[in-house]
Amino acid sequence: MRYGASLMGVPVGKIKASLSVEKRRYQAEGYAKASGFSRLFSDARVNVEATGTLTDAAEAQSYHRHWVEDGEAEDLSLSFEKGRVSDFRFKADKPGKQYADRVPLKPEHKIGVIDPLSALIMPIAGRHGKDLCKHRAPIFENNKRFDIIMRFARAERYHGGSKSYSGPVVVCAVRYVPIAGHRAQKKSERFMAANKDMEVWLAPIETIGLAIPVKIRVRTEVGVLTATADRLKVQ
Repeated sequence: MRYGASLMGVPVGKIKASLSVEKRRYQAEGYAKASGFSRLFSDARVNVEATGTLTDAAEAQSYHRHWVEDGEAEDLSLSFEKGRVSDFRFKADKPGKQYADRVPLKPEHKIGVIDPLSALIMPIAGRHGKDLCKHRAPIFENNKRFDIIMRFARAERYHGGSKSYSGPVVVCAVRYVPIAGHRAQKKSERFMAANKDMEVWLAPIETIGLAIPVKIRVRTEVGVLTATADRLKVQ
């Protein structure tokens, strides 16, 4: 899949993602970079990879994120075993700061979790219509534990053009729930925790048994950020 990202209608980034599944084992990859006028403020690029097994839901096995911005890089690698974080490795060119308002991360916050890329892999598993939005993803990423909760909002039709998906979609309202590892008094954290203007448009692709996000809309502190799928190829 290929997405174009825009802020208040102005292009700001490009995203590419791929997913392969063989004998219930999946491998997902994603790449994003700033584009357009946003490069005046940031040249951020990020690569993510995730592997795991796929049944009624995705069960993460490994996750890696490589981030580069302004010549500085950071690498995060996670391993999972039966929903538990079994290995954590983080390396950054610039050391992180310590903050008194950071919510302590406890051992139980590394149990029953999944990485953020695997959380986007949503098997249909017999669900249809509004039931596709019944989804709660317990996410662990870089010593931060949070939930992404979805609920049904409405039904729509998506028009992605000749190279993407066009057809019925289910629109899910999304909430971000910080649990641990975040800064409780940080303005952006409080804004996102209270944010009720986030949604994802899911296209049910019956031939592969997955609900694919074709549009994501998030209100940020500087405006509405939208990512739309302009290319979708299924093999």
